[in-house]
Amino acid sequence: MHKLNFLTEKDINKIEENYKLPVYVYSEQKLLDSIEKFKNFPSAYGYTTRFAMKANSNKTILSLFYNNDLKIDASSEYEVYRALNAWFKWKDIQLSWQELSEDLEKVIDTWIFFVATSLKQIATFWDLRPWSEIWLRINPWVGDWAFKAISTGWATSSFGIWYEYIPMIKELLMKYSLKVTKIHIHIGSENTPESWVSTTNIWLNFVKEFETITCLNMWWWFKKAIMPYENDADLIEIWKAVKEKIEWFFKETGRKIHLELEPWKYMVINSCSLIWKVIDVVDTGEMWYRFIRTNTWMTEMPRVSMYWVQQPIIIINNKTETREYVVVGHCCESGDILTSKLYDNEIIEPIMLKEVSIWDLIVIEWTGAYNSSMSMKNYNSFPEVWELLLRLDGSIIEIRKRAWIEEIWRNEIDVKI
Repeated sequence: MHKLNFLTEKDINKIEENYKLPVYVYSEQKLLDSIEKFKNFPSAYGYTTRFAMKANSNKTILSLFYNNDLKIDASSEYEVYRALNAWFKWKDIQLSWQELSEDLEKVIDTWIFFVATSLKQIATFWDLRPWSEIWLRINPWVGDWAFKAISTGWATSSFGIWYEYIPMIKELLMKYSLKVTKIHIHIGSENTPESWVSTTNIWLNFVKEFETITCLNMWWWFKKAIMPYENDADLIEIWKAVKEKIEWFFKETGRKIHLELEPWKYMVINSCSLIWKVIDVVDTGEMWYRFIRTNTWMTEMPRVSMYWVQQPIIIINNKTETREYVVVGHCCESGDILTSKLYDNEIIEPIMLKEVSIWDLIVIEWTGAYNSSMSMKNYNSFPEVWELLLRLDGSIIEIRKRAWIEEIWRNEIDVKI
């Protein structure tokens, strides 16, 4: 059975008394712990931690990162404006995007750093800022995942400029007299020092292709163990290995490369618990399944439906008996199921839990990344839920209010037909 991460049962009961469930609850201490780990990176020639805010874009969390000198990676113009609203300055933000804004000139005029992710974007940037430096995202054709559907550095991914087109990039840079100073590469999960050494070698070979590059942005999913069968990335050993490669590159080329890491999921995933409740228990006969129906799921926890992963579930009651259950959400939707096989959500895998009663509280842990920021909040017209923060002094404050039902149709126009 899983254990509570940072909340106590007293905290949970207090929250249930004061807020309509489900609610997200974040831990200020857990967020600060993650920040501290990356402050101690053994840099060779300069280092920056850059948070990909798509993992979690709550203003309070972003402001905490700003106060601790983190920088931002944005994936849309709207994330740029949200980061600026959370006190970040233009020089703190890089924008790496699929869709160029129709108001691109306005976005560029904020003076954020532009990362071109296609050949077309290089030309588009030059039209607006011909005298400026440009950053590039390369698709390196590198990856090693159990679930390739989420890979971002492979031939199946549209993200970044395909590595074989580097000669074409050089032609465009020469044609437009643009100077590239940073290369940005994102591949997915790498968990061992050996894998980091291998991929860092590949990245540095890309850096060699452009003499003006002074910064390497390495965007990786540092593994954070969520389930018992998973292992945390050994950050210290990984960092030592990367530092040695950066130092070796200097000895070989005379170039000191500033390193940026983007530990987006790692920074926030263990900082949040989602509290919800059992609303019904049903079954499909003695030969099939017993289901726990809950008052949440894909509306607040899309990460499971999107990535087909598993999460720790904790039943809050005093019972000692256990039995197998399938846990499902409140949406009338086939994908609204929690207990499926890892990386294959078409296969149901019941899990052993405490025997439940209707209205028992449930906590699902490690929900800080790719949930509230990715939520399908208005599916079946369920409103956006509360987000709370457990402060260092033990107090619990609101950092986002629950939406009113009227907000769902606020922008709809009442047309008589």
